Amino acid sequence: MKKIWIIILAVFWLGVSVYSQVVISQSDMPSPGDTLRVSISNIVLAGFSKTAMDTTWDFSALEALSQRVDTFVAATATPPTYQLFFVLLGGANLASPRNGSLIPGLPLSQGFSFFKNSTTSYNDLGSAYTIQGIPFPAKYNNPDKYYEFPLSPGKTWSSDAYFAITVPNVVTYTTQRIRSNTVDGWGRLITPFGTFETVRVKSILNIHDSIYIDSLGIGFPFNRNIIEYKWMGKEQGIPLLQINEEGALVTANYRDIFRLPANLLTVSLGPDTAVVKGTTLTLHATIAHGTPPYQIFWNTLETGESLTITVQDTKTYSVIVADALQNIGTAQKVVSVKYAPGMDEPQKLMLQVFPNPSRGWVSIQVPEVSKKATLQILTIQGRMIRESMVDLSSGKINADLSGLSQGYFFIRVIAESKVYSGKVEIIK
Repeated sequence: MKKIWIIILAVFWLGVSVYSQVVISQSDMPSPGDTLRVSISNIVLAGFSKTAMDTTWDFSALEALSQRVDTFVAATATPPTYQLFFVLLGGANLASPRNGSLIPGLPLSQGFSFFKNSTTSYNDLGSAYTIQGIPFPAKYNNPDKYYEFPLSPGKTWSSDAYFAITVPNVVTYTTQRIRSNTVDGWGRLITPFGTFETVRVKSILNIHDSIYIDSLGIGFPFNRNIIEYKWMGKEQGIPLLQINEEGALVTANYRDIFRLPANLLTVSLGPDTAVVKGTTLTLHATIAHGTPPYQIFWNTLETGESLTITVQDTKTYSVIVADALQNIGTAQKVVSVKYAPGMDEPQKLMLQVFPNPSRGWVSIQVPEVSKKATLQILTIQGRMIRESMVDLSSGKINADLSGLSQGYFFIRVIAESKVYSGKVEIIK
């Protein structure tokens, strides 16, 4: 009889212990070609920080407020200049496209984050961007070490990563990331995406950012303290669930299937306007939906919901808003100068620009012939990036714009008392 009970207990034990501790290694990280959908929420039940060995974390009640797709490519598929710094000098074998703006107000393109996935660790090596056709690598002096393999309970590691990126005579941006990590538990994780065996990584992340504006001669420091809780599963690439705690703000990012967003962030600056030169005007960013709190950046490098300006010439103002779930909204407003009665207003006429869109060379047709004129190229935010004297004897200007980044630009020709304007789209 005792033997029968021993057999029954053994069968019962085997039946309820179908789960076992997993060990995460290099093969469980992202691979080139991965496109991994992530849902984002800020509605997280209390108790998320608790952990244990052989436990169950039930987050099945999470609801997606928005989604994103994390994409990964081979590091050798990025621009050659980036590869010099991150592949040849850093050993990067993975990259992920970035669409956000590293420095508010600067037109960035071709953004990538670079990673090195090795048998011993998974590291963030930094990022690279192109600003007005010039590549700017932002490589950490030491990698930001996300994971040290194998990930098993009790393992600890740390890293201290720093980089600086300088746009001459414009702005300098620096960041330092001090990360302390421990694998503090393992067990079953339940989310709307499914049930998985996981190990949990807890990271304490201290971020020190600074933006120094050359024209103002001052810098702005930003310090953030974040606790990250990441549940890692076999062959999942990214965390099945990551909960970030920053003060009172708690957000959850988890792997998921496609779901319709519940709260789409929108931003408006209202219609374009014209005011008398010298008028003091306040622009207000009207934000709808999304998830507060919001981070607001103007192309003047100022922050806050309102921007007060004194109008001296026609200019385009833009604002970028990021909500608590990392959703991005943008808006633009053109503020033009109008002249009071009795004042001379330079005549503004439209230019003919072709081909448009263009890959570089354009022909600019000017309605009236004049010997000399000034040619100006401006960003869509109204910042002048080129100015030169040109000859209008033929009634047209041939200009090489191939050095500009992809996007829209304004063209302005000033001839005697007349101002001609137009817009061109540069494609790559």
